[in-house]
Amino acid sequence: MNILILDKGERECFLPRGDRRADHILTVLRKGPGDELAAGCPDGAVGSARITAAGPEGVALSFTPEGQAPALHPVVVLLGFPRPIQARRILKDLASLGVSRVVLCATELGEKSYMKSDLVAKGEYLALVREGAEQSANPRLMAVDTAWTLARGLAALGPATAGGRRWCLDPYKAGGMFGSAPIQASPDDPAILAIGSERGWTPGELGALETAGFSFARLGERILKTETAATAAVAISLSRLGLG
Repeated sequence: MNILILDKGERECFLPRGDRRADHILTVLRKGPGDELAAGCPDGAVGSARITAAGPEGVALSFTPEGQAPALHPVVVLLGFPRPIQARRILKDLASLGVSRVVLCATELGEKSYMKSDLVAKGEYLALVREGAEQSANPRLMAVDTAWTLARGLAALGPATAGGRRWCLDPYKAGGMFGSAPIQASPDDPAILAIGSERGWTPGELGALETAGFSFARLGERILKTETAATAAVAISLSRLGLG
């Protein structure tokens, strides 16, 4: 935990025992009254939190805001829903990289039951996004949306705008290497990366992506796992955009 993420910008707050943050502060960091932690809120406020009391009931904190954290990066990932165990790792990693939004969508070749997993049904993704943000020391939280079909996922992204902003990473339909692609993005018009699940996109889905304004590129000569492709594609995008 490189930053303590508080739920609200309240000056005084209390974290009860059983709350993952309180347990981490007391048992892992071994902090006590008078100690200070880097802290922030999802609205971007950052500063320090001083422990005013700690005991069997929990941890009392006094938060002092001192500035604003950098905005999340203008990169969105449209992700074919992989196995939940993979999705958990991907969401945490993409949150730590500063991706602003992930749209998880069911695909024609993917397992539909994944959409009913606890990751989505019980909102377990929220904790993963927080863990990724804590790792990055930036309290802003990546948005996560779900769509039952690619068509709905594309609709959630809105209409295509200028070129160079929508890329589908596909090793078969690709026209060139993603590392040399003309990637563009801005806060109001982010880069969107489409990455399929383990079985990839169907020809029909690839056609829908092309109609929606996506260009195609590959990450290399090897076929990668979804989680590897997602991390590599985002890292390349951030580097090309000067945000890495």
